[in-house]
Amino acid sequence: MYFVVGSGPAGISCAQALIAAGKEVTILDSGLQLEAERSHAVSSLAASDVSRWTSSATAFLREGISSDASGIPNKLAYGSDFPYRKVAGAIPIQCEGCKTKPSYARGGLSTVWGAAVMPHRQQDIEDWPISIADLAPGYRAVLEWMPLSARNDDLAKLFPLYIGECASLPTSRQAAGVLADFERNRARLNASGVYWGSSRLAVNADGRDGKPACVRCGLCMYGCPHGLIYSSDQTLAALVAAGRVQYKSGVTVQSVEETSTGVRIRAVDLAGNPQEFYGERVFLGAGVLNTTTILLRSLGMYDTPVQLRDSQYYLLPLLRLRGTADVMREPLHTLAQIFVEIFDSSISPYSIHLQTYTYNELFRAPVLAALGPFRKIFPLEAFLGRLLLFQGYLHSSHSGSIIATLTHSQNGDRLMLRALPNQEAKKRVRKLLLKLTRMAAHTGVIPLIPKLQMELPGSGYHSGGSFPMSAEPQAGETDILGRPYGLRRVHAIDSTILPSIPATTITYTVMANAYRIGSLVGTAMDGSAQ
Repeated sequence: MYFVVGSGPAGISCAQALIAAGKEVTILDSGLQLEAERSHAVSSLAASDVSRWTSSATAFLREGISSDASGIPNKLAYGSDFPYRKVAGAIPIQCEGCKTKPSYARGGLSTVWGAAVMPHRQQDIEDWPISIADLAPGYRAVLEWMPLSARNDDLAKLFPLYIGECASLPTSRQAAGVLADFERNRARLNASGVYWGSSRLAVNADGRDGKPACVRCGLCMYGCPHGLIYSSDQTLAALVAAGRVQYKSGVTVQSVEETSTGVRIRAVDLAGNPQEFYGERVFLGAGVLNTTTILLRSLGMYDTPVQLRDSQYYLLPLLRLRGTADVMREPLHTLAQIFVEIFDSSISPYSIHLQTYTYNELFRAPVLAALGPFRKIFPLEAFLGRLLLFQGYLHSSHSGSIIATLTHSQNGDRLMLRALPNQEAKKRVRKLLLKLTRMAAHTGVIPLIPKLQMELPGSGYHSGGSFPMSAEPQAGETDILGRPYGLRRVHAIDSTILPSIPATTITYTVMANAYRIGSLVGTAMDGSAQ
């Protein structure tokens, strides 16, 4: 038996590869799910005509969600915090100067993510012991079960689509205007290292698998009533229904160890009762915080700091020089609309990734709060017709990081997380802002520099590398199959093993790499995966 820990994107991708190789797979998972009452309410809403989706009918989706100048402090799923709830056996976490959370949900953080997916470029992973060519089969394989909304535009020349054809979500009128502005000055912008295209999203855009096409209801940030935004929980459900995988929920893994014939996995159930499982191999895909904890505990690395690399996350509002009318009444999706990639060695030798968001109703609250007593006379709708938001990321080499230390006391284990700032992050972003300002006449957008928000390490959930892959691993590192130094049958498969974190989105590459590991191990002729 091959055990996979976690049902998030990494765990499911590895399981798919192992299943394809003919292995018997069991997934161990805490498996928290949306409350039955809310799930029923979502299903009832989805079954009704979209014309009946009034503000009162959809109010339950918005419960607990607010926005401010720092974005959405706590992104929920259908008004529920189940993706972040703790379970018996969950490691207590203390954060100092950083902000991040693990997930014990069925599907992990893919139950609440923004669905943005982009591969990496070879230039951004030169410090990895594997290449884009090694990841390419995984990039392609993932798209066999994860839907992709994208267009074959200029970005495809730099970031391959890895798929023949795919549907795409409709573009908002604001986004169409931005794309037209950029297009008018294509040669000048490309010469400055600026490239762009439609966003790539893990969204079922054309209504396959019995689902309707996107109805542009604008509820994406709360949770799609039709379930069009991909979660690995969807793939898990299909695998379980087809009898291709065994799934044990209510299991939170604590540690693993190798035996003379395989592995022993120690866990607790939801009541805190100890459980043990024995198998040939184990693949840890519980998310960077939980996988790091399991490895530190299993290797006896208490009070041994490890470094989590992070991709600096920042938010930058912008104003278009041209306005768009009636944005508050336009049917649209509210995920990222445009990707902008900056290649400028004077700012960074690595890609800079910007996700562009046009109007959604969460823009209103921070704008009104900033206006104060002037809100009654301010032309709010005209302003919102010009307002855009860049959600940006830097390569981890120019970003702060997090020092993680597992401690033990009479009260049990605790994971201590302490931010390690990097002044390079602010310097690089300032250079980017200067470039964007200088290009305003050609892009048609002006950055609102005073409103820039540099977020704490971990805030963007683009973190990893506590046990980085190495061609010649030493203590605290893993080999190219994710095996910690000294172990042969324990594999870490999520972002825990990424040597660095490029700016482009993390989940797609984590999935491709997990698939690569599962495929190589699963097809090793003698089962040794040497």
